[in-house]
Amino acid sequence: MVKDVRLCLEQVAELGLSLDIAQAVALVWEATIDATGPDSDFTSVIKPIEEAAGVIVGDPGGP
Repeated sequence: MVKDVRLCLEQVAELGLSLDIAQAVALVWEATIDATGPDSDFTSVIKPIEEAAGVIVGDPGGP
């Protein structure tokens, strides 16, 4: 997935455009890879967000 986002950003840059949402997605994916490793898939994206928020999504004891 991150490969596709990177390719998208490269194409956008070559066209002299910007795509803010793709840049935001790239930041989330880079944080995911840093936190969970290079074999991360889309199910891993929530992990750095959970860690930053101090909660676990779907945790019955959570808010």
